[in-house]
Amino acid sequence: MRKLWAASVMAAAALTTAPRPVEACGGFFCGRQPVDQTAERILFATNQDGSVTMVTQIQYAGAAPDFAWVVPLAEVPAVESLDVFPQLALTALDTATGPQFQWPDDPRCYPAFPDAASGVPTAGGGVDDGGVTVHIREEVGPYDVAVIESTDPAALIDWLRGNGFRVNDAMAPYIRIYTSEGMKFLALRLQPDAEVSDIQPFRFTLPSGSPSIPIRLTAIAAEPEMGITVMLLGDRRYGPANWPDVEIDDDQIVWRPDAWPVQTNWTALVARGVDEAGGRGFVTEMSGPTASIAEQVRNTMTSDEAQLAARDALLPLLEGNATITRLYTRLSPEEMTVDPIFRRTDGPEVSNVRLLPRYVEGRDLCVAPGADAAAASPCDFAACGAGGLCRVVEVAGSAQPVAACACVPGTTARTTFDPSGQPTVTCQDLRMSFLNPGDRALPDAPPLADPCATFDCGPHGECVPMNMTPTCRCSTGYVAVGAIAADGGRETTCVLPDEAVPASFYDGRVPPLPDSLPGGRPVDVPPPAVEATSGGCNAGGHAGGAGGLGGALLGLLLAARRRRRP
Repeated sequence: MRKLWAASVMAAAALTTAPRPVEACGGFFCGRQPVDQTAERILFATNQDGSVTMVTQIQYAGAAPDFAWVVPLAEVPAVESLDVFPQLALTALDTATGPQFQWPDDPRCYPAFPDAASGVPTAGGGVDDGGVTVHIREEVGPYDVAVIESTDPAALIDWLRGNGFRVNDAMAPYIRIYTSEGMKFLALRLQPDAEVSDIQPFRFTLPSGSPSIPIRLTAIAAEPEMGITVMLLGDRRYGPANWPDVEIDDDQIVWRPDAWPVQTNWTALVARGVDEAGGRGFVTEMSGPTASIAEQVRNTMTSDEAQLAARDALLPLLEGNATITRLYTRLSPEEMTVDPIFRRTDGPEVSNVRLLPRYVEGRDLCVAPGADAAAASPCDFAACGAGGLCRVVEVAGSAQPVAACACVPGTTARTTFDPSGQPTVTCQDLRMSFLNPGDRALPDAPPLADPCATFDCGPHGECVPMNMTPTCRCSTGYVAVGAIAADGGRETTCVLPDEAVPASFYDGRVPPLPDSLPGGRPVDVPPPAVEATSGGCNAGGHAGGAGGLGGALLGLLLAARRRRRP
């Protein structure tokens, strides 16, 4: 019999010493983690009157007074629709629709299973305030909310700053773009007595129009290879209208039979597929009826208040729409050049169950890596970005080799987190640095210090600040490997790979940016040296607290002060 389960379900079971009582668990909302722990999540639900309800997750790390979130909108949302949305509901729906993996028909392939068991706001009214039209100004949950409009981007920025919304100069070119297109702006900040722990997903309803993500503004704050999950509820299947559909063949999936939950290269395949599509595209991970999901939510039996709130928030959206479609992509800032639009589309149902292959390129994937080192390579699970090349390196103190990245001229290696939350390296376009040493995060703030002053890339790398995060430009032939220090700081080191990097690799260049996308750093970037020193980085240091930009889809979470973790 084939074994079937979600790749991420029960991932937290091994971390708990005692299971929660069964009677306190609502089933649908219990024991679930999203497939991509680092992804941004957005939920669209179409309504019978033609309006579109949008729920977006908000992620932020920093001090509460520094929090600001700004998103361009085509229309003014219905004021009575503004509300917070339970994170638990969004996460559970993400997990329920995410990829599930089915083992090959061979008992030797099965791993050992572990034991597991607001009030309604009122309209603020289109008031003119110094050349800025204030459509809405309300308190919603922990948020101070404003919806504003202006034909003058400078006046709009001044209004935001004057009313306590932190906006820095890096945003100005993007605000000009959206202002010229007649867009409104929804802005959130935390109320004075609110804490960062109070941040929740936010929901609102637009009167009409197709679901769309104003992703260009996100480029300022996005991590490289950022995952984006879009779930669309409607009367039929949805797909991208102006981005290509990217298809992933199950035969390309590589997996590790000795890992629990199952570890696959699915997210890396999506990243590579999007890169091959020109840096734009979505994979349809699932599309089908909502009935079975709605039934699970409806039958949730629990006394847990958080689960009850999640059920009551999610169920009306599911019951009002016959079909749910789940789209997934992974993008770097330089690829966020066109706002994706979604529309109804024809096509068959898409199951989120995928068959794990027994053999890939002659390798028997049912054989654990410990027994056959050729069964899976660390590079199978890595995504170095469009300007990167993966190589395997041996790391002192590690029982297994790890993936590292060589980067083409014009890019630099940045340590970030892969979808499972582990440190990884991705090559990032140097032009997409919007805050650099000496800049001021806000007009009245002191100049930003150089994060490379205490960062060491090793003797074969040069530290380069990217949005106030230290990154590494490695010498020719060397690759960057990432790690997380004991204090939570990111570490990146340039080392020699097990397999040489072809000399022809360094003939590659980053593609030109569209004229409509403002860049941060000048385009003319020298190639890496054949042999480089630490480039002014003090030896022995690591990133202990680089300031910078907090990532958030649909807007910008600006931390004017230094973040606790770089």
